[in-house]
Parts: sequence; structure tokens; C-alpha cells
Amino acid sequence: MGVANRVRMKGSAACLLVLALAGCGGSGKDSGDDAADRRAALDRWVAKADAACRKSNHAIADRGWPADLVDLDRLGVRAANDVREASGAIQRLAPPKGSEARVRPFVASLRSLDGLLEKVTDTTEDFKPERLDALAPDLQTGLVEVEKASKKLGLRQCAANDEHAWVPDAIRAPVFAQQLSDLERKVDKRAEAAAKPVSTPADAARNLDRLSDVLVSADRALGRLKPPTWATDELARYLLAVRDVTSVLDAGAGDFSQSGISYGEYRTFQRKLNRSLRVERRRFKALAKEIGAVPTIRGGRGGDEDPAGSESQPA
Repeated sequence: MGVANRVRMKGSAACLLVLALAGCGGSGKDSGDDAADRRAALDRWVAKADAACRKSNHAIADRGWPADLVDLDRLGVRAANDVREASGAIQRLAPPKGSEARVRPFVASLRSLDGLLEKVTDTTEDFKPERLDALAPDLQTGLVEVEKASKKLGLRQCAANDEHAWVPDAIRAPVFAQQLSDLERKVDKRAEAAAKPVSTPADAARNLDRLSDVLVSADRALGRLKPPTWATDELARYLLAVRDVTSVLDAGAGDFSQSGISYGEYRTFQRKLNRSLRVERRRFKALAKEIGAVPTIRGGRGGDEDPAGSESQPA
């Protein structure tokens, strides 16, 4: 064996020994140092992203919740601008060296959310509750994606407060309040039209049938509406009250359609109906209160939108 070979072998053995202790043939910086540098770079990036989100969160919280569709438009536009400002600041951050792939999903989720927020703010300007209802699930999905990506990075301020749940509900509350008020006005008009003057029990039976049909239609319409989560149980209780009134009307229609009905039977029916109507009114008021928002009434002939006051709430 030649001298050169022995030198190479000795060099290899030395390298193996050094490699076992601190690495060999590198820049003198071990893998532990590289990992620490990557971690530090990512931590700095996360801190800056959290700072941008914190500023946005505080601005939105200080303005409070929208009380009606007018508020929803006003506060929604400002909140969207705050979120877009935070999103833009985060997207402009230089990706942390060595962790570019880790932050990429979060940044992508922010870009997608920007587009959804623009759709929402464009829709709030039109005061179209149905369109806002249709957008709420998409917004919720977008927020869930941001939240998942945020958690993976360990962010503490960005989508860390269940925004995917309460933001859609903040939209649904004034939307549902408006829809409930609109439906109530339609029901009142139809009920008034159905309550025609009567001169015979048969006429009364037909009136009761018509009123029952009005409430059945209202029941179906209510079932299609989407209240905020916190008002779901109260809506269920109100629906039970509506169905109880419908049941009393149906029973009364059957009684009045018979050949004869005594005064005592009429009085019994009247007491049942009045009792069920009182319960329905109490449940309606409880539901309206639980929503936490009020309807908006349209100004005459294209006038401004104004928050509805107590005079627009059903008694």
C-alpha cells in the first residue's frame, strides 16, 4: 500500500471521527445551528404576522357588532378593509429562509379570503339578505382554511378566535332579523285578508282554514331561514308556538264545519285560541330579542335605509 493511500485512509478515519462529533467537510456550522436559524427566522415571521393580525382584530372589536343591515354594510366594509390591510402586510413579508413552504399555505388562504371579503362587501351594499345568506357558507369555509393554516404555524392572533363561527353569525343576525320582520308583515297581510266577515258557522270554518294555511306557509318559510347560532333554540320554540296556533285553528275549523256548535263550545275554542296566540306573541318577542339585531325599513320611493325602531316590531 502506498503512502498516498495511507494518507487518504488516515484522512477518512479522521473525518469519520470528526463527523461523529461535530461534522466533517462542511462550512463549520452544524445541522443544529441551521435548524435554530430556520426556527428563529420563522419565529420572526410569525411575530410580524401576529402583529398585523392583532392590529386588525383590535380595530374590528372596537367598532362592535352590526345591529342591522345598514350597520352590516358600514362595519362590514371597514372590517374587510382591516383584514385586507393585515393580509397585505403579511403577504409582503419576505418568506422566512428555510421555511418558505411552511408559510405558503397560510399566505394562499389569505389571498382566497380577500376575494370572499370583496364579494361580501359588494353584497352588503345592495341590502339583499338572500345573497348574504348564500355567501355565509363560503365565507365560513374560507375562514376555516385560514384558521387551519394559522394553527399549523403557531400563530396566536390570526384566525385564532373561532372567526369561522362568529363572523358568519355576525352577518346572519341582521339578515335574519330583516327576514323575520319581512315575513311577519306578509303573514299579517294574508291573515287580515283571510279574516273576512262571517254570518254562519260554515263561513267561520272557512276563515279558520284560510288562517291555518297562512300559518302553515309561514312555518315553511321560517324553516328555510338561517338564524345566528345563538338564536336557533329560540326559533325552534317559536315554531312550536306557531304550530300550536295552527292546531287550534284546524280543530276549530272542524268544529265550526259541523251542523251546529253550541255557545259553550265556541267559548272553549276562543279561550284556546287566545291562549295559543299569547304564547306565540311571547315566543316571537323572545326570538326577536335573542337575535341581537333589528330589521331595517326601506325609505319611501328609493329613500335611505333606516334602522327599524320599536314601532316596526310586531306587538
